[in-house]
Amino acid sequence: MADETIPAADILAQLDRILSSPGFATAGRGSRFLRYVVEQTVAGNGENLKEFSLGVEVFDRGESFDPRVDSIVRVEAGRLRSKLDEYYNGDGKLDAVRIGLPRGGYVPQFERFAIVGHPFSGADASMGTRASNGQSAFRETRTWSLAIGVAVLLLVTAMWFGGSRQPTDAAVPGGVTIAVLAFEQYSETAERSTLAAEITDGVTSELARLGTIGVASHTSAMQFAGVRKPLKEIARALGADVVLEASIMEGAGGLRVTARMVDARVDRKIWVEDFPGTRTDLRDLERRIAVAASAAALAKRTAP
Repeated sequence: MADETIPAADILAQLDRILSSPGFATAGRGSRFLRYVVEQTVAGNGENLKEFSLGVEVFDRGESFDPRVDSIVRVEAGRLRSKLDEYYNGDGKLDAVRIGLPRGGYVPQFERFAIVGHPFSGADASMGTRASNGQSAFRETRTWSLAIGVAVLLLVTAMWFGGSRQPTDAAVPGGVTIAVLAFEQYSETAERSTLAAEITDGVTSELARLGTIGVASHTSAMQFAGVRKPLKEIARALGADVVLEASIMEGAGGLRVTARMVDARVDRKIWVEDFPGTRTDLRDLERRIAVAASAAALAKRTAP
């Protein structure tokens, strides 16, 4: 389980920092492995990170995958641990959040790292001293980050008591429901329209798969594609508390999805974030958007 004193937003920001570093930029499967285990843990699904599921979900081994015969997960986990050590001994030696993959398992651990002069370091912290999970000196003071941290705690608690059951409205942490509207793309080509529809469907599916918040039916949401109506009316029709919109841009460097979340009650944007990606790994892009949107939606419900 993720360290509850570190907000999900900080963990995901550190993940992106690691994956954009030179050592991970060409890591391929290792980068995909790290992103998957971190995002699943932040979403409260750490208990499902087993060798078989990783072989199927991360390394595309198929349902016939046998970890006793194929050691790819163990091998890649060892390589990932080495690359994380290299990163934190080099480019990331001053990073305030540490992500590690303990031996003997596949659930990452998250720690604060106290550095003199860093905004997260306490008055008595010294250079290079790791912060324990309970040290209040490292607690986030910003309201939004605290809200996301509480949201993640609610998420984990709900999944712990909910077991493997599919979430219902009553079991959804915070009782929040999201509607994913058709993502926009600035091109008239059929190919781009298909891409936008595919990403919209994928994000909706990933949100439902996470099981952390309620998700309005994709079919129901799509009836409002291209319809000019106030978001309050659309949200009311879909039974949604928040609405997720996005625009997709594509250039030589790949895709960029700009996601926006609107509080339907007051018709006001409460979250905006950019997500880079590629056509070759849309599922990774869709999963990252879903995880971040889920945390933002829960934070909206737990914020004072």
